[in-house]
Amino acid sequence: MEQKELLDLFMKTGAIRQGHFYRLSGRHIDWYVQCARLFEDPDTAALLGNELAAGSEKVKADVVLAAAVGGVLPGFMTAKALGLRLLYCEKRDGALILRRGFELKEGARVLIVEDEISTGQSVREMTEIVHALKGEVAGISCLVDKSGGRVRFDAPFFALLTLKAKHYRHDACPMCASGMPLENAG
Repeated sequence: MEQKELLDLFMKTGAIRQGHFYRLSGRHIDWYVQCARLFEDPDTAALLGNELAAGSEKVKADVVLAAAVGGVLPGFMTAKALGLRLLYCEKRDGALILRRGFELKEGARVLIVEDEISTGQSVREMTEIVHALKGEVAGISCLVDKSGGRVRFDAPFFALLTLKAKHYRHDACPMCASGMPLENAG
């Protein structure tokens, strides 16, 4: 799908909204992204899994790795489309870990799948897990790259949609200054 078609789909489902939003960090932002909304409809979920798989199949992965909670559904749908197993990491004591008896075979080529990427921190944590288990990160895919294309990794990276959100301190927000209504983005 083309970027415009994807953006239209994301906006139609409510996964992306443009406006003036308050983040829990206290900053104001001009885009709201909630990829979970894309997975309310099974057909949309399958479509996006197929799109992520098509953009990732050239990396020839053996397994898909995602981070709970947000990455599990896109990871699962991508794994399904590629015919691969899905493993996922969970937070414990503030760090991502592999639990639930999931095992990564030594030498496995791993495709990391995320819903949204801003700084790439969770991808870096999953990369450390893969390396610690003597696997190889074959590629990284996500639904939305919120860095505007600035995030960099040591493996091929594919995003369905790329946005550059503008963040402002509450006391220096031009949207506030213009009187634009403020919404909570969670």
